[in-house]
Amino acid sequence: MQLGRKIRDLRLRRGLTVQQLAEATGLSKGFVSQVENGRTSPSLATLSDLAKSLETSVAYLVVEEDQVPYVVRRTERPNMSVNGNSSRIEVMSAQPRRNLELLHAELPQGAAMNDKRHFHHGEEVVLCVEGHVRLVCGEHVVLLESGDSCHFDGRVPHSLENAGETLARMLIALTPAAFEPLMRARGEGTNGHTVDTAILDSAG
Repeated sequence: MQLGRKIRDLRLRRGLTVQQLAEATGLSKGFVSQVENGRTSPSLATLSDLAKSLETSVAYLVVEEDQVPYVVRRTERPNMSVNGNSSRIEVMSAQPRRNLELLHAELPQGAAMNDKRHFHHGEEVVLCVEGHVRLVCGEHVVLLESGDSCHFDGRVPHSLENAGETLARMLIALTPAAFEPLMRARGEGTNGHTVDTAILDSAG
């Protein structure tokens, strides 16, 4: 992905207009537009300002990405137990992380993903694959059955719990990635290790 396309992609992911990015960096709207369209190249200082406003690094913007598809085999998914119980989370997206993160979660009867609500930058989609899931997002309570999904702003404090009498299975997509990086920051392993998900409250 070229520099301009990366900047435009991140701007859209952050929900920013060209004008808002220009104001955040002190650049003109026309200049930002030219950079995104590949008509001009920013200086290192300008690139640093853009990276900061887009919550990324200069290295990410300038390093050419390997376009080879990243495959995660079922038997090789990094996995974690949650709060020492039988709940499990598997990371199904690329390692090292990219902008999108995909998780597979299993919650036994009566179990919750977190001790309390958490939040993070970006967006999140939860798909209930099996069972019944209760999602509390801000002042809203949403009950999901198999096949139901919910898309919401990750900055709103939220929590997930099994609302049924059988195992609940979910697919959770986040952008930008928010879960696994916190595990690494904590120094936890990601293959069969126990994770205290209360650290997710530090996200955002």
